[in-house]
Parts: sequence; structure tokens; C-alpha cells
Amino acid sequence: MTRSTQTDAWRLIRACADVTAGRLTGRCLRAVYPAPIPPGALAPDAARQLHDSIYRTGDTPAGPDSIWYVVSSDATPVAWLTRNATVITPPADRTSYQLDHQTKAVAALSQLTRRALQELAVLRDVREGRVHDQSPYPVPSPLDPFDTRVLAAHPADPTLTFWTPIGADLDTSRTHLAKLTGVPAGVEPLIVDTFGYGDYGRHREVFDLPVLCTIERLAAQQHLPADVIGDWLDLAGASRGNPTPEQIEAAFADAFAGIHDTRRGFAGTERDRRGWTAALDAAGIPASLFHLDAFTNHLFGADAHEVRLHDGRIAVFRRP
Repeated sequence: MTRSTQTDAWRLIRACADVTAGRLTGRCLRAVYPAPIPPGALAPDAARQLHDSIYRTGDTPAGPDSIWYVVSSDATPVAWLTRNATVITPPADRTSYQLDHQTKAVAALSQLTRRALQELAVLRDVREGRVHDQSPYPVPSPLDPFDTRVLAAHPADPTLTFWTPIGADLDTSRTHLAKLTGVPAGVEPLIVDTFGYGDYGRHREVFDLPVLCTIERLAAQQHLPADVIGDWLDLAGASRGNPTPEQIEAAFADAFAGIHDTRRGFAGTERDRRGWTAALDAAGIPASLFHLDAFTNHLFGADAHEVRLHDGRIAVFRRP
């Protein structure tokens, strides 16, 4: 296995990926025959639990408390993650160096990536025989491009997840998710995954319900699929930033240039909007001498983005 820096290792640990960074290692028990993990200075009961999880036989089903991921420092586990996403610090004699790694391991395993949480949620569904009535998969028919879903959970129990639609109204959506996941008043439900929000939904790591409701609202106002708004948000950098709903609405009002049949069609409209058609006409210059194809290439290389709709037309957004 390629050796990583410790900075990269903590990022990979959040993703429950196997990693080696010198004296720091992370191992996932995903494989049927995982690599051995030394118990080091673990207390006997903790060492026995680790052994049972590593060498679990096929006729012994994994339970919610079975170990899923182990972080070790100097060949002694300092923290591990169970299949229900609980972080455990097993008892052991540890050095100050190992205790520092333990603190960082707890922080990393308490902030799992969305993909790691999704995997644990799927494993729980299989373990408990749960079936999602609102699951969006397989992909809905092209005749229903407006379909969106979120995968929500209680933050304290992130592997118990529910697929459900939300709407444009934040308060209504928040109340619905709270009832579904059981979160108390004042606690925001955890959104583990999304469906139907375009590249924003595919590339974003952490989701905010107010932003998703803003996408729903803009989509409804413009009679657009939510994935078109999501694609534009990703192009605008929102997948990596943290714009507020108000900033998104203001940016959309500035950027959205309408629906057009083709790039060339938008370029013709833009040529007219800028007054060039009128100027040519006033100068007695035939409009055919205007190089529309070159202008189209310039527009979409420097001034505008396109997002393709399900019917082949394009939504055009001006670049900032």
C-alpha cells in the first residue's frame, strides 16, 4: 500500500479507506478476509472484540456494534467505528503520541464523508431488511424530469435513513423531515444524500436543507428541473463554497438568460440585445456579414454556460 502523509491519512480515514501513514494506519473490515490488525496494548476484552470482528465467520452475521473501521497508532488501535457509525475508544495503555492520534481519530470518524455514511446506511438496510418506499432508483422516466429526493437521518443515528421528497417551502420541508427522522425541535435533520439535484447533488459533500429548498423554489418559479439549477450551481462554484439561499437567489437572477433551442439561437438573441443588429442595419451592412458562429464560440468560451435540458434545449447562464 502506498504510504500517505498524515494530512492525507485523516482525509482518507473520514472516508473509511485503508491507509498507511508511517506510525498511523486505518483499516476497514469491508473485505471478507481483511488484513490482520495487531491488538497492541489493548485491554483483553477489547482485543477479543477486535479479533471477533476481524475473523467473523460466514455464519455469524455482523451486528450494529460490529467493528467496521480501525485507526491504529504504533500498532495499537486508538479508535474504531462500529457499523452503526458509533465511535469507540477501546481501553488500552497509550503513550501521549497515541493519545494525540486518538483525539484526531475521534474527530475524523465523527465527520464521515457522505459516501462512507451511505455505505453504512445500505449495510443497515440489508441487515434490518428495510425497503425504501420513496427510493429514487432506478432513475425515473425522462417523462418525469422534476423528480427529486433527499436521504435524511437523525444526526444521532445517521445510518437509519429515509428517502423522501422535499419542497420549496423551508418550514414545511423541515417539519416533514423532523417527523420522518424523529429529530426534536431546533435540530436540523441530517441529509446524507440527494437525488435529482444535478452536479451540485453529485459533487457536494455536505447538504443544507435551506439551499435545497431554494433550488426547489427556483426550479418551480422558472418551470425547470431541479437538476438544471443544480448543474448551474456547480458551475458557479457552490459545490465547493457555502453560499446562502439569499446569495443563490441573487446570483440566479443575474445569471439566468433563459431557455434557448441552441447555442447559436442564444448568440443571435444576444447579438440583437447588444444592439449590433440595429447598428449593422443603420450602417447599411448586411446582417449576413456578422460572423455568428465565431460570436457563439466566444460567448460560450468566456461569457456564458449552458445546461442541457431533457428535451434537448439549453438553459443559458451568464458567467459572473
